[in-house]
Amino acid sequence: MTAISAVPIVPVEIAEPWLLILLSPATRVLAFAWGALWGSFSNVVIHRVPLGESVVWPASRCPQCRSAIKPYDNVPIFSYLWLRGKCRQCGTSVPLRYVTVELLAGVMSFALYMQHVYVPLLEGDAPRVAAWLLWFTFGLSLLAITYIDLDYWIIPDGIVLPLCGVGLLLAGLRPEILNLRLAEALGAAVAGYALFAGIRWLYLRMRGIEALGLGDAKLLLMVGAFTGPVGLVWTIGAGALQGLLVSVPLLRAGKRVANQELRDVHGDDPELGEDDPDRVMGQRVPFGPFLALAAIEFVFARRFIETWVYGFVGG
Repeated sequence: MTAISAVPIVPVEIAEPWLLILLSPATRVLAFAWGALWGSFSNVVIHRVPLGESVVWPASRCPQCRSAIKPYDNVPIFSYLWLRGKCRQCGTSVPLRYVTVELLAGVMSFALYMQHVYVPLLEGDAPRVAAWLLWFTFGLSLLAITYIDLDYWIIPDGIVLPLCGVGLLLAGLRPEILNLRLAEALGAAVAGYALFAGIRWLYLRMRGIEALGLGDAKLLLMVGAFTGPVGLVWTIGAGALQGLLVSVPLLRAGKRVANQELRDVHGDDPELGEDDPDRVMGQRVPFGPFLALAAIEFVFARRFIETWVYGFVGG
């Protein structure tokens, strides 16, 4: 029995005004706008959290001239296009990443709204508004983790550990929201962490090299708590495969996967060892972004992946 069938969605009667609101085109536009707004906040998280700065104060500023960004210049997507990607005060170019993150967050929120609210209503099921918001929070955290890992080779505890706690709490108190029971969530979280932490320990003990960072292990802790055993296996397997498919062509072309070299960020940490020939073409590659990509894929294709996995195991 899959996790989805174990916790069925019970249809309920929806009042007509709410039905019209939830199915209206305007609400779908608002779902995209909601995501883009939080994508703008994610840019703050990506920039400040690795530096140990507050994400609340001070208000957004231009990194070049330090002038405060006015509210009308801080509208997601629109302000970037209106100002042609430049600071109004000093004319410094704003990295394309900022609008990319806002767009990705907006599209993710819209897609999850369609998946958990709009389509269930069309099929006669109850809208799962809480599931939409929680899966969006999960996806938004993966988006921030991806860019932080590409820049700084770290996965912040302040993101993954609280989300892990949220996933386990929901699995224990409201398993129908994430379609996951506590035993599955807890088992997958512990297994994901133990696997990567164990690989790291073996490499350090036997070869004196840090093959995997504990950040990746903690990321799997969060992923397991939200997606369960099947999501964990998919994240590890698909993440590793896609990591190779992306990394090998880039490295062959003489390009880096990360935005900075590991030693440029973390210095001469003795645990890093020399370049390990067992890694991708002898180069270190951040694994977090590929794990995050695979986890997002599972969120959107969960029913198909779980059906295929349980069918394969059962048949």
